[in-house]
Amino acid sequence: MSTTDQAEQTIAAEEPIAEQAAELTPEERQNEALHSIKNHAMTAMGVGILPIPGLDLIALTGVQLSLLRKLGGLYGFTLSDETGKKLLGSVLSGYLPLLIAGPVGSILKFIPGVGIAAGVLAQSTLAGATTYAIGKLFLQHFESGGTFLDVKTKEMGQKLKQQVQEGKDFLKKHVPGGKKDAV
Repeated sequence: MSTTDQAEQTIAAEEPIAEQAAELTPEERQNEALHSIKNHAMTAMGVGILPIPGLDLIALTGVQLSLLRKLGGLYGFTLSDETGKKLLGSVLSGYLPLLIAGPVGSILKFIPGVGIAAGVLAQSTLAGATTYAIGKLFLQHFESGGTFLDVKTKEMGQKLKQQVQEGKDFLKKHVPGGKKDAV
């Protein structure tokens, strides 16, 4: 049995909080979700700038857990830290280059001068794009009627590459200093 299959079997969410979710119209909920994805992606970019190797990865997990909780809350669900970490780990493990790039970008920060600059730039962009991708994948899942209990992490992991690229394009257009004319 693969680690993804094991993670899918052990994932459990807490009770739904339908009262909060029922207060918003579907359009308001989706707008709030998209706004949260954008804000968390920008925050993740800031986390990528942290100069201490490893600390950036820990902080990024916190930002992404916060995003999952926010999105889940909009759709009537709560999420524990343990379940959120399992979901993130399972989804992110579906895209091998991402598993390698995160730690490598963080390790580059050990090299004085150019290594620090390269590590900060790589981590900042990757952190923002990955957070955007995670948010979009879970938004699509919730919009299609899914919950935290029925996430197909393997399928999400396979869609991650495309969503990360979309996240990079989004950040180019929306981050100060990014290329506004990027298509």
